[in-house]
Amino acid sequence: MQRKPVPPAPSSLAAVGDVRDATPLVPKPEDDCCRRLIERAGVEDRGTASAWLVFLSAVGVLVDDDAGYARRGDVGVDDREALAAGFRENVFLGGDVVDALDDTPAQPRDVFDAVREQVPPWERAKRDNWQAFWTGRVRRRLDWAALFGQAARVDDTPRYRRA
Repeated sequence: MQRKPVPPAPSSLAAVGDVRDATPLVPKPEDDCCRRLIERAGVEDRGTASAWLVFLSAVGVLVDDDAGYARRGDVGVDDREALAAGFRENVFLGGDVVDALDDTPAQPRDVFDAVREQVPPWERAKRDNWQAFWTGRVRRRLDWAALFGQAARVDDTPRYRRA
């Protein structure tokens, strides 16, 4: 199953490690984990903390089971290949946004146009300006793809190309 929540990408894998390390070793319910991420990793609010938990579970550094979320001891955040594979396979549109890139720099809007048909109809009906909302979601995915080494940001602009 692919997951949709994607928090804003940090500037480094070390910051991802800080969030992962704030997650308990023994599974705890989501509310407890969100509180820990806010208190220990400086995550700004519960919604963002919840997105982090879902996302880190999707890329393979957390376990998500009936007991809650917990750190995986066998997967580190320094393994870009493993993170990239989890991102491509388990994050909704993760692989698609990477596949939409080539050597020509593209803005998030261009990448959104390439994947827009994959946004489910019920997601489109939730918002009046669903295109702008999903363009923002595509940009977050592009930022993560860049952090995981699958995309490259062009200068300091919001343009990306395949890495």
